[in-house]
Amino acid sequence: MRFGIATKAVLPIATLIAFSLTLVGFYLERQQQDVVVSQMVSRLEAEASLLSREVGAAVLEGDAWASKAGKRANARITVIAADGRVLADSDEPSRQMENHATRPEVAAALARGNGHALRFSKTVRRDLLYYAQAVPQSDAGFLILRLAVPVQEVAQGFSRFRLDFLLGAAISLVMTLGLAYLWAQRITRPLRQMGEFAKRVARGELTGRLPVRTRDELGELAGALNAMAADLQGTLHRLEDEGQRIRAIMESMAEGLLVIDARGRISLVNPAAETLLGLKKQTAMGQTPLEAVRSHELDDLLKEAAHSAGGASAEITLVYPRRRILAGTAVAIRHTDGGLQGTVLVLRDVTQLKRLEEIRMEFVLNVSHELRTPLTAIRGYAETLLEQGEEDRKEARKFLEIIHRHADRLGRLLNDLLDLSNIELDRAPLSIRPISLADATRQAAAMLLPQAEQKSIHLVNAVPTELPTVMADRDRLVQILVNLIDNAVKYTLDGGQVEVTAQKLNGSGDPLTGSAQLILPSEHPPTAAAEGFIEVAVKDTGIGIPRKDLPRITERFYRVDKARSREMGGTGLGLAIVKHLVQAHGGSLVIESELGKGTDVRFTLPVASASTETTE
Repeated sequence: MRFGIATKAVLPIATLIAFSLTLVGFYLERQQQDVVVSQMVSRLEAEASLLSREVGAAVLEGDAWASKAGKRANARITVIAADGRVLADSDEPSRQMENHATRPEVAAALARGNGHALRFSKTVRRDLLYYAQAVPQSDAGFLILRLAVPVQEVAQGFSRFRLDFLLGAAISLVMTLGLAYLWAQRITRPLRQMGEFAKRVARGELTGRLPVRTRDELGELAGALNAMAADLQGTLHRLEDEGQRIRAIMESMAEGLLVIDARGRISLVNPAAETLLGLKKQTAMGQTPLEAVRSHELDDLLKEAAHSAGGASAEITLVYPRRRILAGTAVAIRHTDGGLQGTVLVLRDVTQLKRLEEIRMEFVLNVSHELRTPLTAIRGYAETLLEQGEEDRKEARKFLEIIHRHADRLGRLLNDLLDLSNIELDRAPLSIRPISLADATRQAAAMLLPQAEQKSIHLVNAVPTELPTVMADRDRLVQILVNLIDNAVKYTLDGGQVEVTAQKLNGSGDPLTGSAQLILPSEHPPTAAAEGFIEVAVKDTGIGIPRKDLPRITERFYRVDKARSREMGGTGLGLAIVKHLVQAHGGSLVIESELGKGTDVRFTLPVASASTETTE
């Protein structure tokens, strides 16, 4: 059975009070009994004094006198000789009674003159109170006069006391228990409030506080619980703020983050990891990394980190949902006893870096190859001149012309490389201002006209003079047009046609799409307030570009037909320069081509606003 604090507090008090009242009751009953016995003894003593004058008649009359005297005294009368013989008795025949010399009251009377005793009478078979008194006789002897009354008569004297005491004890016990219960409730009520408060704190309800009504230990305990709740609330707020900061950091990380628990299952995934690994957080949580990602390289990295003290790193190649190369670093989290608590995996996408590294290596190889070709020719012809140039002046001049042509090509290559590098690094500032597109086109076409006439190519400048001015750097715009027209003339067969057109676009200025094309959107916003875009197109009837080569046509040194391109004097950097210059002007570049039918290169330029033209 489960007892509360109130019951546990009241029961010992009730037990102690009941025990104390019982002891007091026994003591008072004994005292009351002694008082009543003393009173009865006094009464019997008085009766004995009255009867002592007549006791001599008992020797003559015997039991008859004792019977009469007993009725007058309302007690049992016994006359005993000094030697203990019973001479007369009011209740029993004296002749049949045994010697009473050894009776306590008789012995006391023989010794002190009187005596009394409360004991069981074997003669009458009940408890009696005896009083015996020695009565001197005229013959110098004495008789013992003994009076006895039943104990029931004695008990009537203190039975009323017992009832009164029991009633008082019961009332006292009830009142004491009531006061003890109220006192226990006064203690247990705050304790119950504290228990409920502790449960609310355990549920996370930290705003409430306990009332502190007293300054005793309960008040101190309530104050301590309030202080604990306040400290816990502050700690939880700090932990929540810290957790929010950590979540914000994890969610804003560009690197993917995975946390693996001690069971080897995913317990945390940040958004970057979802993107890198192509998985959903809701699905991945609780799965093993191998189940979620299906990469043995990733699984091997985590296993290596779990058995390593300083972590592990590796490159992981993923083919789904698209090919990616990830640099992964895994570190094991351990308990103080060295047990594995989990593993933290950080993933960084190095696909672009790898691609740039490959492009850089390819660029170095291309530059080396492009430089080696003219340098080899120059060295070879120079050595030939040194050996036999003086013998044949005509042949020597031919060699010198070849050397000059390769040196010129080498210079163009270096100039284009320097120009492209400055454009990419923003070291070639653009002087953007409103200019006439028709004038820039005429200048560029005039520069390429002799080359077109040599191949009987019809070069058509169909740019309308009434077009609005565009925001551009004039020299750079002429450079764009020269590169595009030069490529068109080079790769157009004799008798073909190259046409330059322009038109104002409606809407956003996004170029039209085609079946085989390369679209390079702008990476920079227009440099001034633009009122639309003008699209410039350079279209030829040349050999065209294969579909597979279109995506890479604007890369540095990329050529469709490398041998033919070098024969025509190209450096392989023209379209790369055009791409960067168009994007620097805030425009976009589109290349559409079909093998054997020609190429259409289009780019856009922002139209100058009316306010800009007025300022200029």
